[in-house]
Amino acid sequence: MRCGRQRRGDHPGAGRVIAPPPAEKLVEVERSRRPSVTFVPADASGVARIVIDRPDDPVNAIDVRMMEDFAAAIAAARAAAPRGLVIASGKKNQYVAGADLSLLRGGTSQSDIEKASRSMQRVLNDLAALPFVTVAAINGPALGGGLEIALACDTRIAADAPNVRVGLTETRLGLIPAAGGTQRLPRLIGLPRALDLILTARQLAPKRALRAGVIDEVVHPAVLLRAAIDHAGRDPKRKPRGGATVVERAATHFAPARAFALRQARSRTLAETKGRYPAPLAAINAVAIGLAKGMDAGLDVEARSFGDLAVGETGHSLTALVMLTLRQRKAALEGLGKPRPIANVGIVGLGFMGSGIAQVAAASGFRVRGRDRDAAAVAKGLSTIRTLTADAAKKGVFERREAARITERVTGGPDLVGFRSADLVIEAVFEDIATKRRVIAELEQVLRPEAVIASNTSALPIAEIAREARSPERIVGMHFFSPVHKMPLIEVIRPAGAAADAVATAVAAAIAMGKTAIVVGDGPGFYTTRVLSTMIGEAFTLLSEGDSIEAIDRAMTEFGWPVGPLQLVDEVGLEVAGHAGETVAKARGIAAPTIVNALVAEGFKGKHKGGGFYRYDGRRRTPNPRVRELLGAPTHPAAGDIAERLTLTFVNEAVRCLDEGVLRSPAEGDLGAVLGLGFPPFLGGPFRYADAQRHRIVTALERLAAARGDRLAPTESLRSRRPFFTL
Repeated sequence: MRCGRQRRGDHPGAGRVIAPPPAEKLVEVERSRRPSVTFVPADASGVARIVIDRPDDPVNAIDVRMMEDFAAAIAAARAAAPRGLVIASGKKNQYVAGADLSLLRGGTSQSDIEKASRSMQRVLNDLAALPFVTVAAINGPALGGGLEIALACDTRIAADAPNVRVGLTETRLGLIPAAGGTQRLPRLIGLPRALDLILTARQLAPKRALRAGVIDEVVHPAVLLRAAIDHAGRDPKRKPRGGATVVERAATHFAPARAFALRQARSRTLAETKGRYPAPLAAINAVAIGLAKGMDAGLDVEARSFGDLAVGETGHSLTALVMLTLRQRKAALEGLGKPRPIANVGIVGLGFMGSGIAQVAAASGFRVRGRDRDAAAVAKGLSTIRTLTADAAKKGVFERREAARITERVTGGPDLVGFRSADLVIEAVFEDIATKRRVIAELEQVLRPEAVIASNTSALPIAEIAREARSPERIVGMHFFSPVHKMPLIEVIRPAGAAADAVATAVAAAIAMGKTAIVVGDGPGFYTTRVLSTMIGEAFTLLSEGDSIEAIDRAMTEFGWPVGPLQLVDEVGLEVAGHAGETVAKARGIAAPTIVNALVAEGFKGKHKGGGFYRYDGRRRTPNPRVRELLGAPTHPAAGDIAERLTLTFVNEAVRCLDEGVLRSPAEGDLGAVLGLGFPPFLGGPFRYADAQRHRIVTALERLAAARGDRLAPTESLRSRRPFFTL
């Protein structure tokens, strides 16, 4: 909290009595006066400390005041001239999680943002220039600006703990590092490794960071500060080691090799981003300038680029998405009851989806009991869980010891033994109402009354699934997305009769699993499947009108979608996609996807089941000629912008979901679309995109409706001038 400016007359001598503020307000004001960064003079070891502990922020996000306090602490350290200096956090299990994103809200100018970047650069340059050894003691996430602080130190020591992650994550926000990260990281670990970390925004666990050369030592959390003090008091001031190989050093410092590495990076980036995301190219440019012309020149480009990106449309959209994601951790539970405690989770159905849910639940600390139809199916599911966990450990998501603990938390069998202690049970059986009802009936025979039952379904109305249950009020929906360990979204479905605390329990479980949860209304397709099926249905219409399979998918991927709609149907499976499409089409009163049923009838059931819209030969994919034969002659000449028509169909249906109360807010609509369905992130989501391009979108939909049918007519909410977001 910042203290407001006192107005004239607002004091006891102004002729009125002012009640003292509540005690909690006094505590808040007192905290706001405490500096975010403090210099602690040297003790008998001769080592001083700078302690980062922002009083009003739990993750030590960097704001203007923190950098001012940091500058003062560095000046105090320089004047004290200790033997060494440790940069530590005053918070438990938390280092510095990057910049405070509120600094980038709309209205801040490019020049102000660039100025803030240059200020951070100066502070960290001063830290790097101190004449004694500096050691970063990393006890939690050191992300973005947090890692840049550590990079300005001579040595970096990290605690060997699951919460510790290091990385330059700015490109995920449509930005680049702003405090010297583009300059110090390549000089530390070499150009190839540095570009990989910057461009992917990858977060590394401690031992993986050690192998990459970003961290110099990994120690037990209990001895982190002692180890940092020992290094600061013992080590000579020297150039950071890093650990780049001979080849990596050549690619960094030998101009011809460096030029080749940079060309390769630019080429890969353009191929992956289709030119839609300027930040990765800006990061490459800042790195290149710094290595060619010196660090000062590189820092200048870094600051200017950061300012330009922060006020650009892509930067605004991506930053807004991250802010929505952070806010959703609290917003998801708003208006719901109090979550019930969860320690034990049951999973019914250990196929690929159920196994993925079980693995994520166990990785989050829950004890998991699985059940499938027979011992062989259970064994296969448990094997999948072990494989998923081992693969994650190889990639540095978990340390090997933690991976072993995760698999130990999961047991399974062909019956419901062990389910009596479950607090939450997630059924992940086949998409068939009768099957799901039978599973729920069996569960109700053994579960405690307070246990919550969640159905993992992509389209079936939860009220219909729960209709024959003894206690339908404890049954909710939890729509997971595949692959579960990668997809960050869970769509929690709230049927009309569900208890508020049952819904809250499902949301709390989703958050505990590290997912973003959105809460949507019940009904065919809910939100995500409904908007996706509507867009895919329009793709089928484009096919019948004469557009080719390849043209449709290519147009969508070039626009920014991760995969084309017809390829997606093949990957999901035509039977699953067809069932979801029919469910949504029937509810919406639009044409059902007959082409899918026709292909299934001929044995084309998906990528791994005989092909579908494409035929597959190893990695080679070719359009299935049978599709055109089944569709017959084109009904209209192929014309118009394919990507525009399909994307605007998606936007229109998303707005309709908000109008009908399926969505609680535009924010949840954007998060669901981007995190669950791959809506192009650079647009911010369907609602932010609609705000930015309202007139163009409405005009395009009216033109499409006149030419192709009223189903494409814009909703009244789109026609209105009311924005979905105020900022």
